[in-house]
Amino acid sequence: MDFEEALSVEIESIAGLSGKVYPGFSPGKTAPYAVYLSSEGIRYKVLTNGYLGSLRADVTLNIIASKYKQLKQLTKAAINKLVSFEGRVIGTGGPFIDELTYEAPVELWEEEPKLFRCVIEFTVYYEESEQIG
Repeated sequence: MDFEEALSVEIESIAGLSGKVYPGFSPGKTAPYAVYLSSEGIRYKVLTNGYLGSLRADVTLNIIASKYKQLKQLTKAAINKLVSFEGRVIGTGGPFIDELTYEAPVELWEEEPKLFRCVIEFTVYYEESEQIG
């Protein structure tokens, strides 16, 4: 299981977000839901062995809700879930998370869809669960 699959499994375990976590953009979904964007990350390299299986990836997680109180509850649960990643394997056989740091969440009101949004940006340092080929 790669990082994004494992991230989806973990975020979907939050009450209210089961089956409602999407990569990229998700038009037409009924709130609440979560959307994330991630990259392949940056591999670490050492002179003696070349590139390693350790990566650093920047991730943006968006929590969407129709009510402000619900947004606050989901945001708190998401942050608690994210900080629980450190020192363990996430998902089912996903990567081992060495460290996770996050920025202050930013709350927004989206006028057009009439929804609340919280943007949580975080950086994760992890070991790939698959060997490099």
